[in-house]
Amino acid sequence: MRALKVTVFWVRPPEEAPLPEARSTLESLLASFYQAFPEYAGALAFSQTPHPPRHVFLYVGQDCSGLLPEAGRFLQELLEQAFPQGEVRAYGRVWLD
Repeated sequence: MRALKVTVFWVRPPEEAPLPEARSTLESLLASFYQAFPEYAGALAFSQTPHPPRHVFLYVGQDCSGLLPEAGRFLQELLEQAFPQGEVRAYGRVWLD
């Protein structure tokens, strides 16, 4: 992943199978993320489309301008572990050092 100030993650399932209901998985994932990055506590929300293929979106709230690169990489790794069958894409703004 290039250095981004991430604002949205999108999890896309493989074409052959929709993602299962992800609420409990995402709640656990966010708890792990907030433990590692407490400065972002409460800054993230998620949604899942109700109909197949049931895409997952994890995004920052209005009070947060985005996750710094280290936090974004960590969260992407958590999402890739939680949804190994899916494709995880990060969106945001390029981080300039």
